[in-house]
Amino acid sequence: MDALGNPIGTTDNTDWTEDASWNESEKSLFLTDPIDMTDAEVAIVSVQPVYPNPCQTNTTLQFTVSKITWIRIAIVDEKLNKLAYFSFKTDSGLNAYHIPFDPLIFKANKNYRIYYSFDAPGNAMYYKGHGDVAIR
Repeated sequence: MDALGNPIGTTDNTDWTEDASWNESEKSLFLTDPIDMTDAEVAIVSVQPVYPNPCQTNTTLQFTVSKITWIRIAIVDEKLNKLAYFSFKTDSGLNAYHIPFDPLIFKANKNYRIYYSFDAPGNAMYYKGHGDVAIR
């Protein structure tokens, strides 16, 4: 994806969509201290591919949700080591979150995987997925 979100190459049909299931290692990326998700609800979710991709220091994850909900994001290397983690309440409607890549942690010319989970009280990981991003 270019800097405006336009496709510039081949895409992986399994990226930036809903995953049917995760293995225990993937689920464990989201084991954290309890989060106060007051006012978060189960929403209809639509995720777009991050852009730009490849990127240098940051990329944007854009998604639309029908209600205020909660998102958690984990970024991992090829061995599923969690390198970054973000968690926040969304707005209803279109959201754009800029994901920073600290050059001390994320190395150039490598690919990383972004996992995302949408959550609401009593409905953890009701929508989950992943996508790959290249740092160049």
